Amino acid sequence: MRVLISSTPGYGHIFPMFPLARALSRAGHEVLWATSRDAAQPIRQRGIDVVHAGLSGDALHGGMSAVKTAALDVPPPQRAAYVYPRMFGRLLTPPMASDLLPLARDWRPDVMVHEHAELGSPLVGGVLGIPTVTHAFGGAIPSAILDSASEMVAPTWREHGLAVPPYAGCFGSLYLDICPSSVQSVPVGHIPQVQALRPVAEPAPCDAGLPECVAKDARPLVYVTLGTVQNHSPVLPRVVDALASLDVRVLVTVGPDGDPASLGEQPAHVRVETWVDQTHVFQHCSVVVSHAGSGTFLGALAAGLPQVCLPLAADQFRNAEGGLRAGAAVVIAPGQFSQAGVADAVVCLLTDDSFRDAARNVAAEIQRMPAAAEAVQVLARLVT
Repeated sequence: MRVLISSTPGYGHIFPMFPLARALSRAGHEVLWATSRDAAQPIRQRGIDVVHAGLSGDALHGGMSAVKTAALDVPPPQRAAYVYPRMFGRLLTPPMASDLLPLARDWRPDVMVHEHAELGSPLVGGVLGIPTVTHAFGGAIPSAILDSASEMVAPTWREHGLAVPPYAGCFGSLYLDICPSSVQSVPVGHIPQVQALRPVAEPAPCDAGLPECVAKDARPLVYVTLGTVQNHSPVLPRVVDALASLDVRVLVTVGPDGDPASLGEQPAHVRVETWVDQTHVFQHCSVVVSHAGSGTFLGALAAGLPQVCLPLAADQFRNAEGGLRAGAAVVIAPGQFSQAGVADAVVCLLTDDSFRDAARNVAAEIQRMPAAAEAVQVLARLVT
């Protein structure tokens, strides 16, 4: 079986598909991954064949920056509904579809798998009659947002003599859902065929090591991250200052494009890094403080860790809602933020066992979800 995987350039959209790609390769299937030139390196590092497709360089970053800038006038909880159709629909879909179509004609995949924000694959599948599978990168995306994206991509579908299907063409043959039901905040009843898939965060391909502060001592370790998109938020230094006053060890990441020095001089129990392998860190920490981005949110839950969620945009509000409902998280919305509130929330999660118990319940649920090898079998049945 030949499988063409496609994704937008965000690491949070790429990483969730690594387990499936590896499982396909282990089962003897051919895998080719199409994504922006800017995002090819981590895929190639994992031994997966990559081809460049879609926007890259200045065109990519300039276009995405324009959408994000316009979204600043939208209240944070409504930004996902504004950004998704404009960024992933109008901006990224036409050039991605233009590159994917000749690639698919030449490589002739048996099935195409696209992450939930890459909307060129459904069009190419429709033109060539190839089954398409939508892979979640977190919780489900509200159908109203997908309907708005349909309007944005409709002109590209018409160029090929096709009417855009519901949900911007997503869920053509299958939806691979990596979000455990206990924290799923969007109903999935509108999706014809859903296959649960265990969210598994893969370690980095090389041992990047862990900072010395991760070594256990008597104090709990609190991990702080705002991911790779919200990492420049002015909230971050205030969070770090709040936690520096507690009798805990603190590990902070500022993102690959961040500067640890931007947070100023820190006490010995606070360590600032550009990046760490979260999969390893989760094995050592007691509480996670984050923006509730899907990768961190699901990864922490899979490790049974309670969280302080500071949602800022995108799907973070939906994730935070799910964590709150499951009893595994404390949520501090943008308008409620205070340094004292962050410190109090961390102390609460460290002293109230109910949050850790709830997180461990979600971890057990995740462990019961089907592994990637089972999803491979489902994909194989689509093409037989």
